[in-house]
Amino acid sequence: MNVRTKSSNMGLILVLIMVSLLIGSCTHAPIQYFDNTPVVSNSCSADTVYFQNEILPLLNSTCATTGCHNAVSAKHDVVLTDYNSVMHTGGINLALPSESKIYKVLLKSNDERMPPSPAQAWTSSQANRLLTWISQGAINNACLEAACDTTHVTFKASVDPIFQTNCYGCHSATNASGNIDLTNFDQLAILINNGSLLGSIRHDAGYSPMPKGSSKLSDCEINTIAIWVRDTTLTSSGGGGSTGSTCDPDTVYFQNTVLPLLTSGCAVSGCHDATTRKHGVQLTDYSSIMQTGGVSAGNPNGSKLYTILSSGGGDKDDDIMPPYPRAPFTTDQKNIVKNWILQGAKNNFCDSGCDTTNVTFSGSVFPIVETYCLSCHNGNSPGGGIYLRNYSDLVAVANNGKLMGSIRHDQGYSPMPKNGNKLSDCQIATFNIWIKNGTPNN
Repeated sequence: MNVRTKSSNMGLILVLIMVSLLIGSCTHAPIQYFDNTPVVSNSCSADTVYFQNEILPLLNSTCATTGCHNAVSAKHDVVLTDYNSVMHTGGINLALPSESKIYKVLLKSNDERMPPSPAQAWTSSQANRLLTWISQGAINNACLEAACDTTHVTFKASVDPIFQTNCYGCHSATNASGNIDLTNFDQLAILINNGSLLGSIRHDAGYSPMPKGSSKLSDCEINTIAIWVRDTTLTSSGGGGSTGSTCDPDTVYFQNTVLPLLTSGCAVSGCHDATTRKHGVQLTDYSSIMQTGGVSAGNPNGSKLYTILSSGGGDKDDDIMPPYPRAPFTTDQKNIVKNWILQGAKNNFCDSGCDTTNVTFSGSVFPIVETYCLSCHNGNSPGGGIYLRNYSDLVAVANNGKLMGSIRHDQGYSPMPKNGNKLSDCQIATFNIWIKNGTPNN
C-alpha cells in the first residue's frame, strides 16, 4: 500500500466516523417535509377528518391556551395554534401515526397526559379522530359547510358535538375559564336566559366572542344551537335570578327527579361517579349522562341507560344497574327514567313552589325519600346500615335525630343525600314539619 492510498483510506474512515457520530447523536425524529398548502373541498366527506373543521378547534379549546401551548407560553416549545406550528412542534409521525407525540400524550393516565389535570381529558373518540387525521396524511385540509339539516335537533346528536369540539376544553367542571362551566345546568340556563350563549357565538356587540382563539362557528352550527335553545325547556333553579317554570304533572324533569335518582343509585364511588367511570360511564350530570349513558332521546328501549335499569336486579350480573347487592330500581323509578327519555331526554327543570300547608307521609315525605334516598338505603347492603324502605324505617331515624341532622348537614352527622346536592329548604322544612307533627303515618 502506498502513502497516497493509505491517506485516502484514512480520510474515508474519518468521514465514516463523523457520519456515525452525527447519526448516533441525533435523538429527535427524522425531519419530515410537508406541504402546508390549504386543501379545501367543496363538500364534507364522512370518511375524512378535516384539520380546519375539527382538529384545530379541538386543539385551540383544550391545548393552545394561556400557560400551555399558545404562541406566548409555548410550553415545552410546543405551539398548537395553527397548522404549521402543529406540524413543526407537535411531534407528528407520518410514518407511524400512533407514535406521534401529540397523540401519545393524550393516552397517558398520569400527570404527563394532555391536557393536564384538572382539565378534561380528550375522549377516546376525539383521540381517534386525531389519529385518523394523521393517518390520512396530516393534511392542512378543510371542507366547506355540509348541508345544514336542522329538522331534528337534539342535544346529544346535534349540540353536544359542537360543544365538545369548541367549548368544553375551556368551559367544563374541571377547567371553567371565566368561571363558566357549560356542563353545569344552572350556568348553562343562565347563559341562555340572559342571551350570553347566543350573543357570544354570534359575535354580537357587547358579548365576548366565542370560541376564543378560534374561528367563529359556522352558520349551521350557530343555527343548530339557536334551534335547540328555542325548543328546549331549560330554566335556572337559582343563582341567576331566574325561577323555574311551574311543574307540569305530566312532565318528567331531569334536574328534579332523574338526576337525583341516578346520583344516589348509580353515581357512587366504585361505580359511575366522575372518578371511577366504570365501563366508561359517568352519571353525575346531564352532559356526562348524554355522552356516556347510551341515551337515545325518544327511544327508551334503544337507550342503554334504561334497558340495564329495567333488566331486573338482585343477582351478580355486572350488566345490571344498580349491581348486586344494591337494590334494583323500583317500577316507579324505572318509569321515571323511561318517561323522561320518551319526552326527549331534555335537561329540564321546574319550580314546584313550597307548599307545606298539608304535609303527609305518603304525599309529601316519602316521595322525597324515594327520589333522593331509597336507592342507597335499600337492598341487601344499605348505606351506613340504615334502611329507609317504609314508614317504620323512617320513623326510627326521625326519632333519634339522624334524619334532620343529615339532611341539614349539621356538624357531627353524615351529610345527605350522599353524592348529590343538599335538599332544598322546602324539602327540609317538609321533613321538619312532619316530625314536629308527631311523624304521623298518613
